[in-house]
Amino acid sequence: MSDALLDDARALAQAVVARTGYVLPAVLLYLLYLALRYPDRVPGTVSARLRPQVYAVPNTWPILGNTINVVRLGTAQQFERFLKLTQDAPHHVWRMTVFGPGSVMLLNRPEYIEYMQKTNFTNYDKGQQFRSRFGDLLGTTGIFVADGHVWRQQRKQASHMFSSKAFSTWIRSVVHHELDDVVGLLENLSAPGGAGKLCMTELFFRYTLSSFSKMAFSANLDCLSPDPASLEKPVPFAMAFDGAQGIINKRFVTPAWQFIERFSADGREMRTACRVIRDFGMGIISERIAERQGGEKAPLVEKKSGEADAEQSRKGANKKDGADLLGLFMDLTSDPEELLVVVMNFIIAGRDTTAQSLSWFFFELLANPQHLAVIRAELAEAFGAPEGGIRLEYEQVKMLPYTLACWSEAIRLHPAVPKNGKEVVADDVIVPQGPNPDNLPSIPVFKGEKVGWSDWVMNRLPAVWGEDAAEYNPLRFLERDTEGKWTYVQHSQWKYHVFNGGPRLCLGMNLANYEGLALIAATLPQFDFHWASKAEGQTAEWPLTYLNSVTHPSVPYVLKVTRREA
Repeated sequence: MSDALLDDARALAQAVVARTGYVLPAVLLYLLYLALRYPDRVPGTVSARLRPQVYAVPNTWPILGNTINVVRLGTAQQFERFLKLTQDAPHHVWRMTVFGPGSVMLLNRPEYIEYMQKTNFTNYDKGQQFRSRFGDLLGTTGIFVADGHVWRQQRKQASHMFSSKAFSTWIRSVVHHELDDVVGLLENLSAPGGAGKLCMTELFFRYTLSSFSKMAFSANLDCLSPDPASLEKPVPFAMAFDGAQGIINKRFVTPAWQFIERFSADGREMRTACRVIRDFGMGIISERIAERQGGEKAPLVEKKSGEADAEQSRKGANKKDGADLLGLFMDLTSDPEELLVVVMNFIIAGRDTTAQSLSWFFFELLANPQHLAVIRAELAEAFGAPEGGIRLEYEQVKMLPYTLACWSEAIRLHPAVPKNGKEVVADDVIVPQGPNPDNLPSIPVFKGEKVGWSDWVMNRLPAVWGEDAAEYNPLRFLERDTEGKWTYVQHSQWKYHVFNGGPRLCLGMNLANYEGLALIAATLPQFDFHWASKAEGQTAEWPLTYLNSVTHPSVPYVLKVTRREA
């Protein structure tokens, strides 16, 4: 029998060679070699045995590593899965291998993040794979995706927009004007005969898109007004931008996405979205180039009596401080394509982060209503009840430690950028920085590997934030002074890492905090908000979940709004 089997096998091999030559047998032998050499990972990656201190994600296949599971699970409940893997990892460090990216390691501890983002910053780049996934939306040279000299130049130029002068003039005027529209809108909705409800996420996105477009580009998008009908007016750019982000997020879990998108519905949607986004950006740029070449433009913000002429301050003089973002970059280049990259990169930061943080803040306030009365009392003590409501100045943020703590805690639990990654430039050993009470080990990494972290995951680890890490507790940002008054506790940028850290610390951090607290101060003393029922138009489930995106938006939700009695 064995001789017969050998004869059959020999005959089969001869038949295969006769039909295909030696190509197919050679391919099969090569695949067998790869399967033996890489029994639990994708080719080109190092064996888990070289790093016993790193948890290897199970359910692997020869040659494919973890690819099948990654593709099968996609982005659904991605962060919950990341959290479970981190909890299973002895040192909160785990690795998987995926066809395409190769070796991917997440190090969800502040001690490791500080090393990558500060101690040996230049060895950890965004990398070409990151840029390729964002390229059709954000280009490859924008501040969000760039490295090295290009990134440093863009950051230096953009930093002038966030000067103290800008906050006291142009930024302040824009924010106050937008708040007039927000409060007017809520008054109309809560008036007799008004709808009495609204989609809060839609309001917040319009608030930040409108304000940031004015602050950064001097562009009036006409997407927010006191008229409730303004919320029904579609903003094609915003819809396209959101859709594009969702598709980009899928690219990180889809091998061969470039090929697949040539034929898929996602690919068609992405190409359409990019055309809409490009037309939007080019419209802003063309208008500004024309303004520079020949004429003055009407102010975007109507000045109130006694206000400094913020628009004149923006345009004025030869100083960079106080200029808008687009104007700063127009000093470097007049190439519309280069300016388009600037516009797109800063919109993802200027629109999304604050809007999403406001959405999660109001959700947490509804879930933890005991903090609302304290916030209102703090606002009343600081400002009383001025006619027309509170319009917060930037320097007044420090007068609201409890409100800021509630805001910071919402962002801690729901960071706008919930995950981030780098590519290793050269072989290295990641050494935990600072105090190391948990005896975290050093982690060797190799050129070309992808390393990263998830602030969403890290902020739920008891080892980082205490046993109540997963709970909403603003008191972790507060302490009493000698007079018994609340003071705000500023945690290190590596522990409270929601605004990134080191040289890449978020330029707009103070703007995000100011815009968020300014809206809170303008609305909470005057209005009550309650979760709408299904019968009242609610489309979200409680508790909220997040949408598939590069950033961290909540699903849209509807609140009832009523005017508070004086």
